[in-house]
Amino acid sequence: MTNLIRSDFKKFFKDKLFLVVCILAVVFAVITPLLYIVLFGTMGEIDPMTESLLSGYITAKGQFFGAFSFGNNLGLIAPLLIGIILCKDFSFGTVRNKIICGHTRTSIFLSVFTVCATTLFGIVLAHALLTLAISLPFFDYQSTPFEAADLWYFLESLLFEFLVYLCVAAFVSWLCVAMKNVGMVIVMYIAVVFGFTMIASILQVVITVLEIEGGSGNLLKTLQFLQRINVFNSSATIGLGTSYTAEDVWYYVLTPFVGMGALLGHGIWKFSRKDLK
Repeated sequence: MTNLIRSDFKKFFKDKLFLVVCILAVVFAVITPLLYIVLFGTMGEIDPMTESLLSGYITAKGQFFGAFSFGNNLGLIAPLLIGIILCKDFSFGTVRNKIICGHTRTSIFLSVFTVCATTLFGIVLAHALLTLAISLPFFDYQSTPFEAADLWYFLESLLFEFLVYLCVAAFVSWLCVAMKNVGMVIVMYIAVVFGFTMIASILQVVITVLEIEGGSGNLLKTLQFLQRINVFNSSATIGLGTSYTAEDVWYYVLTPFVGMGALLGHGIWKFSRKDLK
């Protein structure tokens, strides 16, 4: 298993698309803070309402955790390109050679997941850290002074982002074995990401309206529950506050673990029944 993972990593890093992902990570990390610098530098004084709406973007912390969002920039593109790289093994017959060499289908699938999770989170984390480094000279880290509790919150948020990316890596790995070709992987990934992101946006509007109207019934609780188990929405909300409640921790830990377990379990079962040509 170790040799298989090492071999998959070597093959992954040699792929030209990996270089493309790294270049995009650097480009987005530089462009995004610069856009905010230009935008807020030319707007002059910002009125309180606008400042409240944009508070997640005019701090270095907001830009750092915003880099993990699956709805924009690298968070949308990186999983897709990494999935294309990993799909090549299934498209070019490499998997059959691995089986001939004595590797089980379970170990092959778990190796794909390991490479996907490690490289995906590693690239996005490096992108976010570079974004933070470029943002800090121009923006405050947050609107309040940085304290010891903020460091713990930062580390907690990174852990939750990591769990979310494990779930998404399991989804990408599942697509590689469940879809017939790379084209289907691309279409399905984009459809799922945009679908769940759109659902999250609609639910947020409805929840806000119900809260303004003083709603506290079963409908509001149901919509809030659906919003919180949406993994693709979690990446856009983690790290934007100052602390987590016990309920927050349960949602941010349990939801991605359940999703990852279900996708890995079904992926192994699907791959064990797949006819390799």
